[in-house]
Amino acid sequence: MIGSNNTDKFKIFQIRWAEKLGYNDNPYLIRWTFIFFGYSMRIHHWIKSDDNRYFHDHSSDLLSIVLKGKYTNVKPLMWKKNLPPTHLFEVELPPESSIKRKFISNTVEYPVEGIFNSWKNFFNMKKSIWFSKATEQHYLSIPKKGAWTLLFEGKAYHKWGFYVNQHKWRPLRYFSKFGIIQTENYQ
Repeated sequence: MIGSNNTDKFKIFQIRWAEKLGYNDNPYLIRWTFIFFGYSMRIHHWIKSDDNRYFHDHSSDLLSIVLKGKYTNVKPLMWKKNLPPTHLFEVELPPESSIKRKFISNTVEYPVEGIFNSWKNFFNMKKSIWFSKATEQHYLSIPKKGAWTLLFEGKAYHKWGFYVNQHKWRPLRYFSKFGIIQTENYQ
């Protein structure tokens, strides 16, 4: 691995090879990262879902392309400003959309499929690509077959974390309190 100490953020170019996230013997994600002047390109092999107990955001804007497999990007419904939380904001969806709404749990699900899953997806990539601002909350639900993605990430401008009861918790505090849930039985 190139660049593995506290001076990493000052290096022009870095490579991080086959990092396992979650438990080392049972990871939920394996990633390969290439960093150029603060921008990164990552290849992700998703094995299991993100931590789905609470939504999280990211440190920078990102563009994700699902190469093979599929997953569901789960986002919270947004609240209208100056209204109590009982008034949900109506999400506008195109008529041809295959997006499912889950009003019971106040989430919206966006299915994303790999461009190499079929010829149709290869020539019409709108089901395979999604963009996210750093401040958008979500988690990914990964099926048993997993997924491979290519991720482009901008320069970090925001500290990421989990939203526990509408309060942002940094990862160290979050995992110290709740632990890691990606065990053998977790999908």
